[in-house]
Amino acid sequence: MTRQRSWGTVVWAVSVLCLTVSRPAVAADLKIGFIDSERIFAEYAGTQEAQKSFNREVQELTKTAKEKKVEIDDLQRKLDSQGPMLSEAKRDEQNQALQKKIADYDAFVQKNWGPQGSVSKLNEQYLKPIVDRVHKIVSTIGSGEGYSIILDAADGNIIFGDKSLDLTDRVLDQLRKEDSGGVPTAAPATSGGSQ
Repeated sequence: MTRQRSWGTVVWAVSVLCLTVSRPAVAADLKIGFIDSERIFAEYAGTQEAQKSFNREVQELTKTAKEKKVEIDDLQRKLDSQGPMLSEAKRDEQNQALQKKIADYDAFVQKNWGPQGSVSKLNEQYLKPIVDRVHKIVSTIGSGEGYSIILDAADGNIIFGDKSLDLTDRVLDQLRKEDSGGVPTAAPATSGGSQ
């Protein structure tokens, strides 16, 4: 057991030594940048238009859900008020109708707002083209300017980033340029990014 532990310590020490020795050479070749996708989506007019279209479609689904809920509430009130006066067969018939409407409403809500529901698909439908454009712009900047890695600050993994490494303004500028009929290529390089 001691021999295994000491062998593991040697392997760990050699690994750290290799990383330390090669680090200056790697650091010289490493070019890193980042974007803030939350800011891009907040400031880009195309995202705002997509959000409006998405909201219109969801509003229609919400209206239908509310109508179904009103039908259920009306039927429940009718059953509560007339139930004592109805025959057992008629009361059972009304209860079955109520249960069918509740099941229909639940299925409608699940189909639209559940996991993999149409609301989620609509959101993806409206935002995916913008996400794809952002990825294309970032890839063009990255490969054209020799970036080793470009991170997204919106996911919370960047604690600190030199503003000169922030490519967010360049991505926003390129999206706007493409929208106004500009050529869909990356913006020319500036000293490490916009400030």
